[in-house]
Amino acid sequence: MNFFDAKITKENGKLFVDCGSFNLEIPAGKQKVYESHIGKEVVFGIRPEDIHNPKFTPPEITPAIVSGIVEVTELMGNEIFVFVENNGHNFVARVDPRSNYNFDDQIELAFNMGNFHIFDKSTDQAIR
Repeated sequence: MNFFDAKITKENGKLFVDCGSFNLEIPAGKQKVYESHIGKEVVFGIRPEDIHNPKFTPPEITPAIVSGIVEVTELMGNEIFVFVENNGHNFVARVDPRSNYNFDDQIELAFNMGNFHIFDKSTDQAIR
């Protein structure tokens, strides 16, 4: 799983996970769970299989676009692991094998905001 130090913020009635170099809107149906953590430090977690090439994003997900620079690609046959850097954040995505990424490419990826985890930084417990 990819982990990012973050804070829960609120703006115009919407909640966000602020990871510093990128900000992700928490879907409306999940906001109530995190309201008591507004302003608190948390850890945002997302699995590589929940990060997609926007060209091949499944229609049923809730995408949030994050940019980055490709550091390494690893073709695994039916998928590609893409290791990405975003202003000091390093993460891995497991993308569709039709994706065409190369070293040092500036890319955008779609985080599935219907499938993420947020942990309380002080207790390491999942917030549910």
